[in-house]
Amino acid sequence: AVAALMNTHTPHPEPGPGLNAAPAPEPVLRVERLTTSFTTEDGVARAVDDVSFAVPAGRILALVGESGCGKSVTALSILRLIPDPPGRIVSGRIWFDGRDLLELPKAEMRRLRGSAISMIFQEPMTSLNPVFRIGAQVAAAIRLHEGVSRQEARRRTIELLGRVGIPEPALRVDNYP
Repeated sequence: AVAALMNTHTPHPEPGPGLNAAPAPEPVLRVERLTTSFTTEDGVARAVDDVSFAVPAGRILALVGESGCGKSVTALSILRLIPDPPGRIVSGRIWFDGRDLLELPKAEMRRLRGSAISMIFQEPMTSLNPVFRIGAQVAAAIRLHEGVSRQEARRRTIELLGRVGIPEPALRVDNYP
């Protein structure tokens, strides 16, 4: 089973009863009774079975569990990246910024991925194609999601490489992975 752990650090004390506390804001992400299955030679396998959780704004959620318990399939389901067939989101709701992701057209979902919601895959070192320069690959994603010029995408790529601690990002942008 997938277990969801939330960061419980609260930067400011919560108002107590009688302090006219404002209603809690809607979570940024809310997953309700998500079930995702895959058709195999042996029948149907439920990779995610009735999973629910919410992520309030400014909080961190970690999905933890044994290998094969459904962590990645849960994340891929949220992003609607389950290959169909053999996989299928059978039931549930996935709310992000007040919108049900399962009801969005594919084109709208593509626009959200990478710009508003994204996933860091388990093997990030294999995510870059060794045939293409680092900068070209990162800049392509920036141009796709932000609609900026090649020059602006390159500037943003160098900035991002620096922010994640890559030494000499202006030189590394032209390197191969």
